[in-house]
Amino acid sequence: MKRINLLYNITMGISNIGRYQISNLLGRGGMGVVYKGTDTIIDRVVAIKTIVLGKSISAVKEKELLDLFYREVKIAGRLNHPNIATIFDAGQHYDIHYFVMEYVEGVPLKKVIHDEIELPPVEKVKIIASIATSLHYAHQRGVIHRDIKPANIMILDDMQIKIMDFGIALLSSASDTISRTFKDRIMGTPSYMSPEQIAGKEVDRQTDIFSLGAVAYEFLTNKKPFTASNMTDLFKNIRFSDPTPIHVVNPDIPKNLSDTIMKALEKNKEDRYLTASEFSDDLEVFISLSENRKHISEDTREYIHNREFLQSLKQKYTFFSDFSFEELNKIFKISTKHAYKEGDVIFKEGTVGKKMYIILSGKVKIIKYFEGHNEESILNHLQTGNCFGEMAFMESAPRFASAVAETDCMVLAINEVILRKAEPGICLKLYKNLALILSEKLRKSDEKNLKLFEQNKKLLVKLKKYVLVVKGSKQQN
Repeated sequence: MKRINLLYNITMGISNIGRYQISNLLGRGGMGVVYKGTDTIIDRVVAIKTIVLGKSISAVKEKELLDLFYREVKIAGRLNHPNIATIFDAGQHYDIHYFVMEYVEGVPLKKVIHDEIELPPVEKVKIIASIATSLHYAHQRGVIHRDIKPANIMILDDMQIKIMDFGIALLSSASDTISRTFKDRIMGTPSYMSPEQIAGKEVDRQTDIFSLGAVAYEFLTNKKPFTASNMTDLFKNIRFSDPTPIHVVNPDIPKNLSDTIMKALEKNKEDRYLTASEFSDDLEVFISLSENRKHISEDTREYIHNREFLQSLKQKYTFFSDFSFEELNKIFKISTKHAYKEGDVIFKEGTVGKKMYIILSGKVKIIKYFEGHNEESILNHLQTGNCFGEMAFMESAPRFASAVAETDCMVLAINEVILRKAEPGICLKLYKNLALILSEKLRKSDEKNLKLFEQNKKLLVKLKKYVLVVKGSKQQN
């Protein structure tokens, strides 16, 4: 009865789950109900997902699933990535188990596909590549999603993505098998399951890659790669039948892109991409080629052979100082040239990047928004010949600040993936030079911190002496 009354009160918007004040219902799923709420302690808007395991589950089985769930949430809660929805908390309120996650405003990829929202193929590929990069981040930290599907991918207003439900997919799969109807299971997760999942084998990062391949296939064709009228045939098709190549289903998709997606859908794991990063890299090559065809023009080619301009780069930046003119020319030739209008955002704070930039003409400002301030803080003004964004080149890290065109400008975007694949020797040289600069910055930071520590240590000694003097004075009086 407690559960019935509590759920009724929550639906009416007049109850809490633990310290979380419920504001409204967001949706219902196979595992339970999702609410929008507020953390009453730190005044943060969150999403709260309740967990319903089903009446048919025995007490022993329920305990096993919940133990597994809390362990998974604990692991997934360590993920800190701008394209992965953050898990903040998990707990129990009466007999309702729940977890609390970042509230994300966006459109599920499932709706984008279902409504056939028009997007250029290259924009779709950028979304797929971003998902792959984010999965690689999680995989490096030992976290496998296990349930990658369009419903678990949110598309934000700026075309960034958020992967949802990390850490609960395993419980979801176990719960679905017990509680969902036969029809629901055909329409849901099984369409994106890997052959090894269906065979009951141990899942790993390549399972997520296969599932992402299935999502990409559907995103580019509006058709699932595997379909059937019943569960048995669906599982059989996933394990033994090859889907029709994407470029055959959708002639607007180039064959090289089709081949990339189909490699992610290889049934034999040895033929599939080993890592999500490898998948992302091949997608990045397609994106770069597409953007080069779109943006390159004759008036940008003059910079490639401008010896004076290249000489200025060698003089300004130590990471270019030991590059020959021939090596710099190669970097320019395989990089992408972009024209921006005044006020255009080149990259946004918090987004993940793989590019560094050189200003060919015009001006760029680096800005940062600090929480609690309505106005932007300008960190730097850059002009022709200046480089920026070089740290993300090394580690695909979230951007510390935003870059905005201060005037109409032309920039050269040096893509780490493209340079690594086309000129591995030059890329390694740039890696080493950037690493030396980063190491020097860290060394100076350590020296500064040590100096501050020594100063504080001296102040503490003086303070102790002063306290002793004061105490002695009081005792004499």
